[in-house]
Amino acid sequence: MKRQQLIEKIDVQDRKLSLRAEVMSAVTQHTQLSLGQVNPAWLVGAGALAGGLVGRMGIGRTYTLGMAGLRLFPMVQNAFNLGRSFGEQG
Repeated sequence: MKRQQLIEKIDVQDRKLSLRAEVMSAVTQHTQLSLGQVNPAWLVGAGALAGGLVGRMGIGRTYTLGMAGLRLFPMVQNAFNLGRSFGEQG
């Protein structure tokens, strides 16, 4: 590969990395804004409950349930959105 081709390839990768950094920054800001609107007692309580469940169930089962939840999340989200749109119509 010639030097110029390598420079162009590095520039492409740099642009991709910059775009990913911008997306991560936007996601971080959104997450911080969302968490800022939640009562801290709910966050502490949810964390304590999650920690207790992980301790009780074990890390393997917790991981399996978490992965199943991630797979089901889009379907559940679509169902809630569908229900919300029906609620707005009626």
